[in-house]
Amino acid sequence: MPHTAQVWLLRAKGVADGARAAAPPSPPRSPPTSRIRPLAGALVALALVAAPADAQVISLNTGVDAGGNLLASQALDPFWTISLYGGATFTAARVAAPGHPIICCGMESAPNTARWISDPSIQLTGTGTSWGVGRTVYARRTFDLSGYTLSSVSLDLAWRVADVRWGVYLNGVLLPSSQIGNFGFSFGEQLQATSGFNQGLNTLELRGSSVNSIYDGFWLGGAVRGDYVPPTTVPEPSTYVLLGTGLAGVFAVARRRRA
Repeated sequence: MPHTAQVWLLRAKGVADGARAAAPPSPPRSPPTSRIRPLAGALVALALVAAPADAQVISLNTGVDAGGNLLASQALDPFWTISLYGGATFTAARVAAPGHPIICCGMESAPNTARWISDPSIQLTGTGTSWGVGRTVYARRTFDLSGYTLSSVSLDLAWRVADVRWGVYLNGVLLPSSQIGNFGFSFGEQLQATSGFNQGLNTLELRGSSVNSIYDGFWLGGAVRGDYVPPTTVPEPSTYVLLGTGLAGVFAVARRRRA
């Protein structure tokens, strides 16, 4: 090769080497596992899912079944119980639908969303009850607030009693504005509560008395409302199998890329 050609080739090589030396280094590639970890974390998070709060309504109406259907006269109320002896013992309350002999004197004006209830002795053939005269009679039911956010819970009701009101009690505490000593058979008293609830079983109690031991009963229409938060969903075993298989595949791909 002529001398001039050799000089030209050496110069060209030097220019190329200098350009490579001056070029900035390429940024290091992230290891495959660093890109896989967020995906793996997301898969694990999906295994335990907390359900959102769900607004619920618990009906407290007297004289209805579990589906909210009005019961016929002489049926036993599945939720409300009654005590004639100072709250010592309770038995299932008996329903008095419109037309029942114990309904009289303004009791029939109660809205047809609930039924009157009284003690089990009432009959379709007479107006008498076993309330006695001046004795405090109790009607009681419970409701469960397990899993509810108590700060969201509220109680709204209207109630009547034939004859005399002695108050509405939530977990043994008289509700504010609940009337004492007034007749209550011809109009409903509206009451509300936003506190005093238990995280679990709660008791609502009506108290009244009779002046003559005839035409006696309780009537209530109302509900408890609140946000129920279902427990965290626990996956089935098959979900864990699928999760493990997915993670194994993700990390296998990462190893192949690294190799």
